[in-house]
Amino acid sequence: MSRGLKLEGLALHDLLERFGSPLHVVHAAALDRNVQAFQGAGDIFYSYKTNPVPGVLRRLHARGVGAEVISPYELWLAERLGVPGSRTVFNGPAKSGEAVARAVARGVLINLNHREEIDAVARVAESVGKTARVGVRVVTRRGWSGQLGLRIDGGEALAAFEAALAKPRLRVAALHAHFGPPLRSRAALCGFVDELLRFCDVLHARLGVSPEVLDFGGGLALPNVTENGATRSKLSVREYVRTIASRVARHFRRARREHPRIALEPGRALTGSAQLLLTRVVSSREVPGGRSYLMLDAGTNLAGAMRFESHRVLPVSRAGAAPSHRYALVGPLCSPSDVLSEGVRLPRLAPGDSLAILDAGAYFVPYQTNFSFPRPAIVMVERGRARLLRRAERFADLVAFDS
Repeated sequence: MSRGLKLEGLALHDLLERFGSPLHVVHAAALDRNVQAFQGAGDIFYSYKTNPVPGVLRRLHARGVGAEVISPYELWLAERLGVPGSRTVFNGPAKSGEAVARAVARGVLINLNHREEIDAVARVAESVGKTARVGVRVVTRRGWSGQLGLRIDGGEALAAFEAALAKPRLRVAALHAHFGPPLRSRAALCGFVDELLRFCDVLHARLGVSPEVLDFGGGLALPNVTENGATRSKLSVREYVRTIASRVARHFRRARREHPRIALEPGRALTGSAQLLLTRVVSSREVPGGRSYLMLDAGTNLAGAMRFESHRVLPVSRAGAAPSHRYALVGPLCSPSDVLSEGVRLPRLAPGDSLAILDAGAYFVPYQTNFSFPRPAIVMVERGRARLLRRAERFADLVAFDS
């Protein structure tokens, strides 16, 4: 059989033979390129929830990227990986008192998610005898609302800043926002940035304060992934970074006020394109007068994001062959909802052939489950060699905590 598709000279089919199928594959060089593309605007804090693989996180931190965490576990993991508190941002709508106390003690920036958190964090800071470094998460007109952040329109965000500033144990250092839906155009980005800059003017005029840190969150879309039929993104990482940096600099230069430090919290745009998921064809089915199916050993148990995202799929073992057939790609779960793609054009494939699902470095690993099947290994390819980051689960692992 032809060894087909390769990555840095390594046949992906051989990786499956060595490490088993399915298999997550991280491309180290792509990861490094993505980090470089984000550098230049300010501080970068990687969204741990996007791809919480310690081997990936270590590489990002070694290249100067900080940690953005949303849970006690992620806060613990960042500390375990050696990330200083000053390089950690703690977000999320449900911060436990114990986690807040640990964050305050380590000097982590805590972004207050809602009004009730102001008193809660101030009480914890008082109990540990320290001043908490905090920001306030605000919501722009197009941003997510509900349980996430405080809306600018209507005055909720301004009132929260005023309340936080009145707490002696809180040092209000940051203005934080997250666009919400994936950012796909420069026009949408400019609207988001400009609304936050106008709110900075309101804070200065009404409360006499200017944020030390202006945190624009994450949400930049991947160019080759679409969600719910949306158009492909035309906004590159470099244009995203340049646009934010230039608009912030121009605004504060005109206002004759001190330029805040820019912070970014990329997730999918940093690791999404640096990882792929390999899977084998277990069986195929031709329905007379209907669709052709490929039954794979990876389904929505490992690629849950594909329930609402469209990803490129390439043949591994028959790379280069003409895409002569249209298949529905389904997984191994005994459920009609276990569908990765309703239809993709590929060469005619048979059991034993393999596929690569691209741009799988965002929310594939954290969303995966061991529903009926153990979770697969994760390897990193660097300079023509593959090394194991995480071994595959074994059957015994699935019952290891049972009495």
